[in-house]
Amino acid sequence: MKALTPEQIGAWERDGFLVVRDFVDAGELAAVQSIISGLAEQYPPDPAVHIDVDPALADRTDLPASRTFRALIHAAHASPELREVYTLRSKTLDVVEDLLGPDIVFYTDQTFLKPPGGSPAPPHQDNAYWEPYWSGKGKLSVWLALDDSTIERGCTNFVPGSHRSVLEHERDFSKDALFGGAVEGLTPDKLDAVPVELKAGDACIHHGEIIHFSGPNVSDQPRRGHVAVYFSGRCTYTDQVSKFFPDNFIPARGHTYPGCVGGERLP
Repeated sequence: MKALTPEQIGAWERDGFLVVRDFVDAGELAAVQSIISGLAEQYPPDPAVHIDVDPALADRTDLPASRTFRALIHAAHASPELREVYTLRSKTLDVVEDLLGPDIVFYTDQTFLKPPGGSPAPPHQDNAYWEPYWSGKGKLSVWLALDDSTIERGCTNFVPGSHRSVLEHERDFSKDALFGGAVEGLTPDKLDAVPVELKAGDACIHHGEIIHFSGPNVSDQPRRGHVAVYFSGRCTYTDQVSKFFPDNFIPARGHTYPGCVGGERLP
């Protein structure tokens, strides 16, 4: 163990998610906030970055464009500074290693900007999106709060223990570029979920198969959360290639292997 206690690892294995308070210090938080703000306000956007407009705000011509964005995707691929100060820093990778093992590959990130009036995210499991393309259980997300994440602002809710089973998801991304793979008929009121409120600088690490969702932002403040996604270097490529989830892996720690993510894709 490099960063977590046995109790924390036990909670992760039991619940499928783990809150780490003060995951970044004030200086690191300010740096990440500045980088994300700069990318969100850049026009035209960086070619490496994908911007997703919130469907609840798409018609708000009274707002600046950056206030209508739901998500900013691939920020670390566009920003060497972000990789240095956060994505590939030792403290982040130490925590990931305690949960995934020594071989770590960074996949991508999604910054959920959730401005005031921002829409909810439906219940889903992340691995349901990824498994057709990269097989293996070693996948997790580090959800860093860039602002206080409260119930009013639409914090993320997790269903403890739900990472032990996999649900059948739709995969129609023409309906929704981010959440077209949600579980049909599964609504928050049917789930015994826990809202996870975070202070800016806290992180919640969650398993690739835990059911989670978020509410709308009914406050007058944004709720930005930067989600960095890491895979075990032992996860393997399948024979499918996705146009929605390109192979943008960055080896982060340990080794890469032929046929595995971050390594050479075998025919």
